[in-house]
Amino acid sequence: MNSLISPDNTWALWAVIIVGTTTAIWLEQSYKWAAKLSGPVLALVLAMVLSNIGVMPTEAPSYAFVGDFLVPLAIPLLLLRANLFQIAEQTGWMFVAFHISILGTVLGAALATVLLQGNIDHIAEIAGIMTASYSGGGVNFFAVRESFGVSENLTNPLLVADNFIMAGMILVLLAIAGSSWFRRYYPAPHSSESNDQSIGTTASEHWQPKPIGLLDIAKCFAIALSVVACAHQLHRIVVSNFNPSIATSIFGNMFVLVTFFSMLVATCFHRLLEKINGADELGSFMLYVFLFAIGLPADILTVLRNVPLLFLFCLIMALTNLTVTLILGKLLKIDLEELLICVSATLGGPPTAVALAIAKGWTNLIVPALLVGIWGYVVGTFLGVLVGELMLKIV
Repeated sequence: MNSLISPDNTWALWAVIIVGTTTAIWLEQSYKWAAKLSGPVLALVLAMVLSNIGVMPTEAPSYAFVGDFLVPLAIPLLLLRANLFQIAEQTGWMFVAFHISILGTVLGAALATVLLQGNIDHIAEIAGIMTASYSGGGVNFFAVRESFGVSENLTNPLLVADNFIMAGMILVLLAIAGSSWFRRYYPAPHSSESNDQSIGTTASEHWQPKPIGLLDIAKCFAIALSVVACAHQLHRIVVSNFNPSIATSIFGNMFVLVTFFSMLVATCFHRLLEKINGADELGSFMLYVFLFAIGLPADILTVLRNVPLLFLFCLIMALTNLTVTLILGKLLKIDLEELLICVSATLGGPPTAVALAIAKGWTNLIVPALLVGIWGYVVGTFLGVLVGELMLKIV
């Protein structure tokens, strides 16, 4: 089908991509209904509508640039605060609880794959992508999606299911946090100390304006480009000199290497990086642009047809995560609040973990919630690629 904007009209295509991305962010930060849907889902749906009604082409050379360059650049920008020693020192038992939640995610991916095998195309790759997403967040989802090259008609409904299940689980976590039954069987010192009033959880409150200078932007891009360049060079060496195997697929993976070098830089040079503002904003904007771009080639009818089973896949993973976390957390006598924050951090990343702590008045847990969420960004891509490769061998 011919589109209103031709595939070779690069300036017009990029104008629509950026305006559409900005619209999704504005809606998310301006309206409660949009915040509940989430900016990523809004960007995705808006892009699919524009391409399916013939305004935007489903294929264009400009689209490849987004996945090839923006996603790798977004990772080091989002991991600029991933100082391993600070995370381990300031999170305490929450660091242990977070890994319990990640174990729940991995077990959930295996269970969902076994139960739904034969009903979902590319289920091994889906298991890897969702392991990444439910360990870290959107940046890991897209990194593993790019690694396995799964089509938009499958990953777009998966993203919709991912976000809706995550939003529903946050409501479940809030209900558990306020339940007297759970407080009776789990230590809950932070709940007894808080006033249990909702301070706010909207996207606009998470992205409060901060002073960002020209030098900040320059430093962010200098660091990010250097990290990606080093990772790309090592990736080429591994691919050229080692035979294909699960080990080379994981440790030679471009996105795993970008994550490793990002954490290394953030840990070794944390004093210098703490003074730089704007990295989170730049990285997040790149991911929103990528979301919009991957929505353009998708067929809406195909996406809707794939949604129900993918909802079930994500639900199995999320419930397994929660169940494993509560059972093992009970055995280790970890505070209920820390367990719930860790489930939130794995399912939705740092923003949802921080939002939960703020909403319940657990002020002492806000910074640890942010740190374990960032740690999820660090390990999510590696775990996603690992689970995906293992499932490819099994199913």
